[in-house]
Amino acid sequence: MAQTDVFALRNSGLEPLLFAEVGDQRSGMGLTVLSVLARLGLDPWAEAARWVTLPKTAAIACLAGNIARMPLSQQALAEAHATATRLILLLPVNNTVPGLAARALPPGLAAMPKWLPMTLLYCALAIGLGVANMIAAPGPGSGPTTTTSSSDQTVHQLP
Repeated sequence: MAQTDVFALRNSGLEPLLFAEVGDQRSGMGLTVLSVLARLGLDPWAEAARWVTLPKTAAIACLAGNIARMPLSQQALAEAHATATRLILLLPVNNTVPGLAARALPPGLAAMPKWLPMTLLYCALAIGLGVANMIAAPGPGSGPTTTTSSSDQTVHQLP
């Protein structure tokens, strides 16, 4: 599940970019950067924060590629690179927004499968429970002993 920050909208400084229109859809409705990223299954704030840390040409290429994947009018698709160039200029400078760079995932974490952290957590939990059971379990000969007398043991034979 994607990690969300309910205050990201108000505190991010990314609103000018995220709410900027990239062009008209074939239906005539306008499409924003936020909608483009959401339709592609990306977290808009995390993606825009990542673009802040990239060189401008790389950020432009990312946004232009995302725009090109949308059902936009032919004119909007033809102008995808120019639109991306104009919109990337709306990003804040990395050092002007406190904590903005921290929202972008480091390259190693971005490539990590989403299931891996939970799997590691469950493995650590299982190991911890196993160790706790070993510590709490009584050793051999430390428990109560039971004895049975010979009179309690009867053998029944079938006819």
